[in-house]
Amino acid sequence: MRFNRWYLHFMFLIFLAAQVRAQHEGFIYGEIKLKNKQVYTGQIRWSGGQVLWSDILLVAKQVNPNLKYLSEYQLNNLSKDGVEPVLDWKFMNLWKDKYPERKSEILSRFGDIALIHVTGAKEAQLYYKSGSKIRVMVDEHESRHLGKDIVVYNNELVRTIKWSAISTIRFFAGPPRLNHLKGNPLYGTVITTAGPFSGFIQWDKIKYLDNQSLQGILNGEQAVQYEFSDIAEIERFDKGVKVNLKSGKKVYLTDGGDVSATNAGIVVMHPRWGRVIVTWKAFRSIRFEPMPDNLGYEAYESPKKIFAAVTTRDKRMYKGNCVFDMDEEWNCELLEGNKDGMYYQIPFKYISKISPMGQSYTNITLNDQRELILGYHNDVTAKNWGILVWLENPEHKYIPWSMINEISFR
Repeated sequence: MRFNRWYLHFMFLIFLAAQVRAQHEGFIYGEIKLKNKQVYTGQIRWSGGQVLWSDILLVAKQVNPNLKYLSEYQLNNLSKDGVEPVLDWKFMNLWKDKYPERKSEILSRFGDIALIHVTGAKEAQLYYKSGSKIRVMVDEHESRHLGKDIVVYNNELVRTIKWSAISTIRFFAGPPRLNHLKGNPLYGTVITTAGPFSGFIQWDKIKYLDNQSLQGILNGEQAVQYEFSDIAEIERFDKGVKVNLKSGKKVYLTDGGDVSATNAGIVVMHPRWGRVIVTWKAFRSIRFEPMPDNLGYEAYESPKKIFAAVTTRDKRMYKGNCVFDMDEEWNCELLEGNKDGMYYQIPFKYISKISPMGQSYTNITLNDQRELILGYHNDVTAKNWGILVWLENPEHKYIPWSMINEISFR
């Protein structure tokens, strides 16, 4: 009897430890070193509101070194693709940087980043886990992601740190439990018009903890709110939602941004497949679930160069490390595309094959054999600037998007 009691107690402690370990491992954590040598360690809330390893840092590259491998003819063809020509090939102006103007973005999940070194008011050096370094600056269309104040939580202490005071931000896995954080990250499976997606959840793009609340009007009369920790399932219905509570009670809510077409979107994120923003149009239901183990910082593998075999329309094949759309060369960078109210951001490491389909769409095959037909973005339309493949010897081959039949990734 004593052994059974001890064994049950031991198993309970293991279960409890697992729950604690899983509770907060999804949150960004690290060390902020200031220029005056002070160091603050704790959970980090980035300037754009990012709190999870699966959240995105959006910055612009200071330079794109890949365009120098294109000829004058090839560069001129790039500038025709929805961009005003800016090339000036007169001898006196050759010293100027006269490449076609289009912002060269980096979209990286925080889980892929090892360190950020502040180099200016709106500039930094970004280091991936692989050790590779990229010079970046603030993106003109999303200025919140760089050059702004950052918040660090150390137990019950909260500090807002000026960007100008920071030397480096080093990321690493946090402790099993964060004392200041009272809720767990939302995790579940979202049923959409394109099928199910499981991962971390941001409801209405801003609610990500189970102690936050879903708000709406009950029976068209009373304003109510329910903590997500009390909710088992939410199903879109008519002009509102049906909410199944864990208590067994079912309610119907309408109005408000949480439960109607004014919802900004349900974000689903997972270290092993990427991120999708589900609009209200595409949303069908969500079932909240316990967060699995091993979805913390260690779940993001060290990035590698993108390696691909490119088959052209004239039946030629070129293999090697490549640069996709002339600016994406690491397999942790994200391919973007939209379809029917679903906005995808997928790391190249989880893509098996890309097959252009005319001017406006591309067929994307994922490693799990799921297929997506995406459009409405440079990555997956005729606005794509093409592929630069590094061959042996070391030679390179540029292939415009219009000549690509299929890209297979290794």
